This record gives sequence, C-alpha cells and structure tokens, in this order.
Amino acid sequence: MGTTKILLADDHLLIRNGIKLLLKDDVSIEVVAEAINGKEAVDYIENNPGAIDLVLMDINMVGMNGVEATEIITNSFRNVKVLALTMHIEESYIKSMLNAGALGYVLKDSDTEQLVTAIKTVALGQKYYSNEVSVTMINYLMSTDEKEKSSDLSVREINVLKCVSNGMTNKAIGELLNISSRTVETHRRNILVKLSVKNTAEMVRYAIQNKIVA
Repeated sequence: MGTTKILLADDHLLIRNGIKLLLKDDVSIEVVAEAINGKEAVDYIENNPGAIDLVLMDINMVGMNGVEATEIITNSFRNVKVLALTMHIEESYIKSMLNAGALGYVLKDSDTEQLVTAIKTVALGQKYYSNEVSVTMINYLMSTDEKEKSSDLSVREINVLKCVSNGMTNKAIGELLNISSRTVETHRRNILVKLSVKNTAEMVRYAIQNKIVA
C-alpha cells in the first residue's frame, strides 16, 4: 500500500496542527488538505477527485457537522474512508458516526501509535475502534439486551414481577390481580425463563437494576 492521503476536518487550528505534528514522521501518511467543517471537506473531495483516501473527521463543527459530512462522503465518494477523531465518548455520538458510514472511531487523546494504527486500518477498508469506544459500545449493547428482555414480558408478567419484588406472596398477588395462586406461579416460572435468571432473588435484583421497581 502506498501513501495514505488524508483530509483533516476539524474547526480548531491548534488541534489540526497538533495532529499533523503527530503524523509527520510516518512517511506512509500525508495530510494533503484541511477543512474547518464538514462542508469544506465535502467540497474539497468533490473538487479534487482521487486526491483523498481518508478523512479524519471531527464531529461538532459549525456549518456542517461531522455526522452529516460523513454520510455524504461515504454515500457519494465510495473510495474515501472516514475515521472519526473526536473527544466524545458517549454512545450517541459513536452510533451516529458509525451509522453515517465511518469505519473507525478514536479519541483525540489517543497516542500516536494508536492513531497511526487506526488510520492504516481504516484506509484498508477495515474497522477500528479505540479501547474506550469498544467498552462504551459493549456496555450499550448489554444494556439494550437487558431492555429487550424486559420488553419480552407481558403486561401481566411485569405486574407479577413488581409484586414479587415488593415481597408479596403468590396468594396476595393472586388476590390483587384476580388470578389463582397457580397462575401466579406459572407467571413466575415464565419470568425466570424470559429474564434468564435462576431464582426469586435474581428476579428482584433484575427488577431493581432495570428500574421496573424503585
């Protein structure tokens, strides 16, 4: 692979200069253009076909942000890859950039080695996420999975779960919900299966952790 030609899109001159300084010693990477927002980045790529292999894209920029620009670039210029370079670690920012077509996501406090690795990986069309980003997304996916489990419960099962979590007996739950104790027990077994928990204590813990009960 030859030299990776980069467009650096960031609205802060100090950041752009700092990144160029980090990359200057790697002969396989060349910053050939800069942009202060997404529109400038898109315009440069459109007016200079073939000049850019990869965009190092900030997210929050005035005029056109990095998410909007990434979507345009990845849809209109398929040969140009986008690597998000930002200070934002929140999952909403990560999801927005990845959904827009960015192949990688690294933080601005990354060291030179990680940034260079990210650039070379994304330039090859492969995905790259810094460790912090990976952890954020894993936690988000786990949280989403837990929410999906809760959504699998019927309204009656959620009501039973709330009652169990409040320490009510099967008989008391049955009287409150106007169902038999045997039906309550059936609901409890179904809840255990759907939530993949082993016993009542784990069921209650799940309900508290997922704010089904206060």
